[in-house]
Amino acid sequence: MNAITKRQFLTFGLGALALGGAGYGWILRSGAQATPGFERMEMTVAQMQASNALIVDIRRPDEWLDTGVIDSARLVTFVSPQSFLDVIGPEIADGRDLVLICRSGNRSSLAAEALAGMIPNRIISIDGGMSQQIAQGYQTVRPDCATC
Repeated sequence: MNAITKRQFLTFGLGALALGGAGYGWILRSGAQATPGFERMEMTVAQMQASNALIVDIRRPDEWLDTGVIDSARLVTFVSPQSFLDVIGPEIADGRDLVLICRSGNRSSLAAEALAGMIPNRIISIDGGMSQQIAQGYQTVRPDCATC
């Protein structure tokens, strides 16, 4: 019998919570290989902005207020794949890349994996998240508190 990896357990947990009852099937994959359809990358804010991708900060409002946000990033807390796509879908209908960022890169990676296959767009999860951007000297902006 194969032991379940930590990644598979976390992936299944996110999928069960996010997709449960929504009519979506969730399939556990054998092995620890990441799902095709998204990439984990280190990028600077300047690189993200230059790519013309839609940058979405998927953290919670209290986190946005605590650290600040990337100037021009969309602020949409990731709760489930479908509710997320309901909000940002029209903005990526032109086919541009979707860049997801969270505090450390863990949630954005799980969110990217959950979205993979649901949209044709390239999905990028930022390794190191906002913590790394701030550590590298990026000066965040205060979020519009109407979205907090």
